[in-house]
Amino acid sequence: MISAFFKSLGMSVASMKLIGFIAWRFSRGAKQQRFASFVSWFSTLGITLGVAALITVISVMNGFEQQLKQRILNLVPHLTLAAEQPIPPQLSGYAHAPLVLSEVVLQSTSNLHAAMMQGIDVNAQADAELLRDKMLIGDLDALQPGSYKVVIGIGVANALGVRLGDNIRLLATDRLVYTPLGEMPSQRNFQVAGIFEFAAEVDKQFILVNQQDSARLLRSPLTKVSQQRIYLDDPFKIETLAASLHKAGVEFQDWRRFYGELFAAVKMEKNMMGMLFCLIIAVAAFNILSSLVMMVGEKRSDVAILQTLGLSRTKVVMVFVTQGAWSGCVGAAVGALSGYALSANINPVMSALGLNFAANFGGAGLPVVLRSEQILFITTAAMLLSIVATIYPAWQASKIHPAEALRYE
Repeated sequence: MISAFFKSLGMSVASMKLIGFIAWRFSRGAKQQRFASFVSWFSTLGITLGVAALITVISVMNGFEQQLKQRILNLVPHLTLAAEQPIPPQLSGYAHAPLVLSEVVLQSTSNLHAAMMQGIDVNAQADAELLRDKMLIGDLDALQPGSYKVVIGIGVANALGVRLGDNIRLLATDRLVYTPLGEMPSQRNFQVAGIFEFAAEVDKQFILVNQQDSARLLRSPLTKVSQQRIYLDDPFKIETLAASLHKAGVEFQDWRRFYGELFAAVKMEKNMMGMLFCLIIAVAAFNILSSLVMMVGEKRSDVAILQTLGLSRTKVVMVFVTQGAWSGCVGAAVGALSGYALSANINPVMSALGLNFAANFGGAGLPVVLRSEQILFITTAAMLLSIVATIYPAWQASKIHPAEALRYE
């Protein structure tokens, strides 16, 4: 990066070698300049630790975010449209299936529990295989028309105290029927045909029944209660798609209705953690600035002698920019490598330190997702910040007048 910067200024290879040699000699320092050298190396260490910590924290937060997305947003409808609404061009490339979505109350012999009922057609589900993988017991294919079977989450099963084969009553709170006792919610008995586990809140918030059975429970023709469920390859694309759909006047609902606040909080937490560790890098960059300011004060006579020997002001600037940027770039590069290695081996490192997170995350340890674009951005930003921190002291060094600096030498 530094050599490319020099070439952009039109400097020759010989000039670059000269500037690099002088910067290296200055950075070594004499005995009376050891403190400035110590501050410089301390700044390098600060940038190394800051970059490594930032990469590690961001990678772990990425892992948590992806795990939440896999555990929660695989069951929650990504986007739904009214049944009679044609699929807009923005969504034509995504898989879709019919869906009935309604709030119900579940009643067992011992308890009550509220949940969101999904009426599905198993054969049309784009994520049927994923649902089968999450089944603890039972069979998803038991949800056939007229069977009045229900698949529930482990959280719902525990709340109701039911197991496979037990009967539960579903009450549709938004569908009232007239009885001799007055208005009553539409209700029907269903048999538990399976129990799934996503290890998330969805285990106690959603249940699955056959689409036609859900329509009969709601006492409505299937065409009037059915919706179109759209499967997105990445649920986080909803923000871009939502803006386009709103602009086209399309009415829809998406997963943010259920878990928008949760993922907004996760995103805010990740941004705040990133900002805090960026401040560590910024402090280290300011240390580079302070060390160069001290170095310029101590090297006034040396700079003056170099100027009398023909070193131009531009090259004086480049000497101190090189000296400071070298510390920052080395620190950022070492920090990036250290952060990558630590992120890839975070669980063994934590276990060696006696911090066993594996037991808290189902034996898998901390989730980690390394993204090369994030590592590249963090490393490049740290290097640029280090270079920017050198500009002021380097400019001050170029303003030294040889006659004044050597007057009392």
